[in-house]
Amino acid sequence: MRLPLRAKIMALTAIPLAALVASALVLVDRGVSGRTERVLREDLTRAAEVFEDMIAARTGEWEIASAVIVRDPRFFSVLTLPHTAADPVFRATVAGVAQDFHRIAHPDVFEVADLLGQPVASVGPVPLEPASRDPLVTEALAGRAVRRVVVQRGGHVLLVATPVVVGGRIVGALLMGQEVGAAMAQRLQQLTASDITFVADREVTRSTLESADAREGAVGLAHATLGEVRQVAGPGGRWFAMARALPFTVAGSGHAYVLQRSFDRETAFLHDVRTHLAELGLVLLLVVIGASVWISAHITSPIQQLVSAAHAMEQGRWDTPIDRARADEMGQLASSFDDMRSRQRDYVQSLEDVTRAKSEFIAVASHELRTPITVIRGWANLLMDPRVAHDTARGPQALEAILRSTDQLERIAIDATRMADAGDARGSGAADVQPTHLTPVLERATMEAASDAPARHVATRVRVDLDAEHVRVDSARLAQAVRALVQNGIRFTPDGGSVDVIATTQGNDLWVRVRDTGIGLDDDMKRRLSRSVIAPRDASHHHTPRGLEFNVAGLGFGLALVRKVAEAHGGRLVIDGEVGRGSEFSLHLPGACARANKEAA
Repeated sequence: MRLPLRAKIMALTAIPLAALVASALVLVDRGVSGRTERVLREDLTRAAEVFEDMIAARTGEWEIASAVIVRDPRFFSVLTLPHTAADPVFRATVAGVAQDFHRIAHPDVFEVADLLGQPVASVGPVPLEPASRDPLVTEALAGRAVRRVVVQRGGHVLLVATPVVVGGRIVGALLMGQEVGAAMAQRLQQLTASDITFVADREVTRSTLESADAREGAVGLAHATLGEVRQVAGPGGRWFAMARALPFTVAGSGHAYVLQRSFDRETAFLHDVRTHLAELGLVLLLVVIGASVWISAHITSPIQQLVSAAHAMEQGRWDTPIDRARADEMGQLASSFDDMRSRQRDYVQSLEDVTRAKSEFIAVASHELRTPITVIRGWANLLMDPRVAHDTARGPQALEAILRSTDQLERIAIDATRMADAGDARGSGAADVQPTHLTPVLERATMEAASDAPARHVATRVRVDLDAEHVRVDSARLAQAVRALVQNGIRFTPDGGSVDVIATTQGNDLWVRVRDTGIGLDDDMKRRLSRSVIAPRDASHHHTPRGLEFNVAGLGFGLALVRKVAEAHGGRLVIDGEVGRGSEFSLHLPGACARANKEAA
């Protein structure tokens, strides 16, 4: 089945666009899901880095604070006082100094141990258990500053143990720290939007998870996903989870923290996205269908116009409307087609004019040939009569009649030559340009044209500008063209008028204007003369002029000759005039003055 062009265009535009829309929707859905998963993994990794940076930063703060405190004379001097382990005055003095420094640093843990490792002051809100304190005090009394996370009373505590040195001698230890509790967990949740659970020996110490089942699931994740991000199914749906060993704990002690992000909660928006994508896809599908209909109509409408115009041309109708207003390629095609149609119409009309003119010429010539032939034959027969042969009075009369008849035959022959040239679609070839003095050429052509009208009283003048005197033209053909234009001016100029031949230059171009004071041209006639090969005329009222009689046209081949001469020089014929104010026919010959002026110089 043969589909019309519009249906093909709709199919070729709608199907790929619909497939493109569907593919885009699928890719967007996959891209959003994949992007969400990738973002969750990256966020968990960043959350772990943020938490460990928080622990390291807080530890650094306590180390700096401890180092400053143990070097303060008010602090270390009290540890050098003589005392016994149970001396209440000594313990009260140390506790008072510890209270002063605690008010400055505000740690959760602030304990002071003496040289023997016995606690002599504990002023923080979180007291340490011996199991948590003693290993750190031992290392500090050995001269080593220690950072460690310990577990006591169901929670993790970050501790810094610093030796107190006086005069190069260790006199005690200072323990400062902070509980790793709910405040730190909530702060991390706010920063990273991740839930965190602290695990110690399979026991949850702190967690931002609200569900007990979720907390129990985090205990198993603490060991199963250690060091990597995994997607797991658990209470409340799917999760992305990552577990790491808690910083500053003893390796293998089972202390860890678990970061979790709910995949279902994070991707809940995908349901809305898919719904909106489906709605968008439906809208886009409708838009695609509408666009394909519009595109097909937008493309095929001018084509249909051209097809209709082509069919009309076959039927001889040349004025079928074509839209040339579009600024795209279709507009250019329409403009080119319209111009081609105009040229074709002019060409066909010119062929019709030539054919009609040839028919008219044959009819006129066959009629007019009879007169001179009859005259010549009559006088010839008369001169052959012995009684007239020696009649000296009739001899000149016979010769004059024969000469007039031969002149008439010559004019008919010239018109026949012009007719053949006008109807020759191949033109007459390029001009044989030679350096020429223009004034003699124009004067001779004007004189010959005026001699064809001995009974007319029309003045002819020639004026050549100095810059136009030396030119490169085909002088013979230019003289023919100027003679034809002057003859035309004499025909349509009443007695008492004038015909002027004016040669001027514009740059290197030569302009030869033949201007008359005759009846002039209206706009319709100028348009017809500019577009026709042969001057249009009414053949039914034809009258062959014998002496360029006023307002009696010839066969119309003169302008065709002039136009071919202009084109042979690479130029053109320009026609202008107004009714009642005369007419002007201008030959524009580009570049005719350039080399001629140089050679003349």
